[in-house]
Parts: sequence; structure tokens; C-alpha cells
Amino acid sequence: MPTPLSLLLRTSLVGALGLLISACNSLSPTATSVQIAPKPYTPSVALVLGGGGAKGFAHVGVIKALEESGITPTLVVGTSVGSLVGSLYASGYTSTQLEQLALTTPDSALTDFTLSNQGFIEGIKLKNFINAKVGGRPIEAFPITFAAIAAEKDTLIKAVFTEGDAGLAVQASCSVPNIFIAPRIPVTVGKKYIDGGVVSLVPVDSARDLGADIVIAVDVTDISAGSSATALTINKLPAITSLGSFWGLLEYNLAANINGNATTNTSSRHERQRADIVITPNVSHISSLDTSQRRALISAGVQATTPQINAIKQLITDKSKSKYTTL
Repeated sequence: MPTPLSLLLRTSLVGALGLLISACNSLSPTATSVQIAPKPYTPSVALVLGGGGAKGFAHVGVIKALEESGITPTLVVGTSVGSLVGSLYASGYTSTQLEQLALTTPDSALTDFTLSNQGFIEGIKLKNFINAKVGGRPIEAFPITFAAIAAEKDTLIKAVFTEGDAGLAVQASCSVPNIFIAPRIPVTVGKKYIDGGVVSLVPVDSARDLGADIVIAVDVTDISAGSSATALTINKLPAITSLGSFWGLLEYNLAANINGNATTNTSSRHERQRADIVITPNVSHISSLDTSQRRALISAGVQATTPQINAIKQLITDKSKSKYTTL
């Protein structure tokens, strides 16, 4: 038979348990819920690097100014020389490393002459140069998302390469018609591709298609509504002194496409205007055929970008506030 003491203890325990259950039941859900602050949305920022032959060294200066201001794009899209510079940047090169490459890389590292009725530059050296500099990684392995713009040779349909052989994509994007032999993608069995500047000189629309919230476009051709034909005129044929210059040959393509095709000029201008920020380095008077001028081109890129930094940062802030994600 239970003793009085054991009965007392049992009663006390039962009572305490009842009080505990009652207290738990009385707690309202709102008292235990935790309010989690919304997480700011991180906008996708695209850096679009346009074609422009030798003037493309200015792209390095643009990247330098952005880097110094703490602005890192999440997407890089490039046409022609813009794809060359853009691929290296997206693969992890700093602006200092890019500048060093720009000042020290000889034309012979990129130019391989050949005898062919399709062109006189094979393009294999360019492909191998890019692949060596990015460590043999495919585009999809780059730390920054990258896209190279080219055009199908037969149809002139725009092609956007976001994966696969980085050197081959850049080779295609830089393949000036009738000068470079158009590469096939996939190699030997695929379609032939030519310079992306034929269809999209400053590929803003491609950046939008790839999900960019903010597009910073760099146009080194200075194609504006008020540009005169004289200002845009470059020799219709490469000068004898520039036939061995990789950059001079790319600039020849720029002349052929801009000065010889009013439709391309208008289309490029309209596409450029769809960017949020347009950076136009003042490079029309500068050549890149010697190292000192390459420095001037890089400096022009910095000078054109610096006044736009605050506007870019404000855009990023505004986009961050306009969208939120919740945990």
C-alpha cells in the first residue's frame, strides 16, 4: 500500500506536469515565431565589350576602372576583340594582368599566315593563345559567366557561345571575313562562323537574353547619331605596314562593317542604346601599333569609365532595393 509520503510526491508531480502542459498550450504562435529580415536581391551586372579592332585595348582600361571601384560583373559578353579581352577577364585575370598582356604580347603570338582561298590568317595561334592563358578550361568553368558572339557564315545568324572550347569561341568571334579562315564549331563537322561584329557589334541584347539586370556597354567605335562618315573612315584596305598586325586586321573589319553598311551602323547604334550605361572611350585618334599607344588606349578606357562609376553604383543599389528574396 502506498505510503502517505509517496502519495504526496505523486500528487505534486502530477500537478507540476499539468501546470507545464497548460503553460505550453497557452503560448501563442506569434510569441515563438522569429521574424527574418528579407535578403537584398543581388542584381546580375553584365559588362558588354564591343568589337573595334585595335581600339579594343581600351576595354582593359574600362575593366581597370571598374575593378578599382569594387565593381565586378557577374556576366561578360564580348564581340570580336571584346571576346578576346572578355574571355581572359572572365577566366580570372585582374586588370593588372590584362594590362601586362596587352603591353607585352607580340602580334606574332596571334597571327599565323597561310595560303588559302578562304583567307590568309588561319586563326589557330589565336585559339591556342587563349586556351593556354585560361589554363585549358572550357567557358563554363570560368569564375565569371562568359559569352562570345559570332555569326554563322552562310546565314549570318547570330551565335552566342556560353560553353565549350574558349579559344575556339574567341577565334570564331574574331574571324574577319575574307581575312581569317572561318572555323567550324564543332571542329571539322560543325558550321562555319565569322566575326560577331557583322551581326552585333556591341552585344547588349545578348546580355539581356542571358538574364542581365544591368548592362554596362563599352563601345570603342564611337558610333553615335552625330558621327560623320569622315570620322568613322578607316582605310578601306589594310595599309602595307599593318598587314602583319593582328590588331590592324581586326580594325580593317571594323571599317568594312561600319563604313560600308549603313544598316549595320544603325542597328548597332540602336542596340547600344538599350544598355543602361554606355561607355565610349575617346580613341578615334589613337592607334595601337606601338606599345606607347596601347598605353594611351588603356588610359582612355579608364578616363571614360571613371565619371560613370557613381551612376553604376546607384543602379546596382536601386536594383537591389527593387527586388527581395526571402529565406
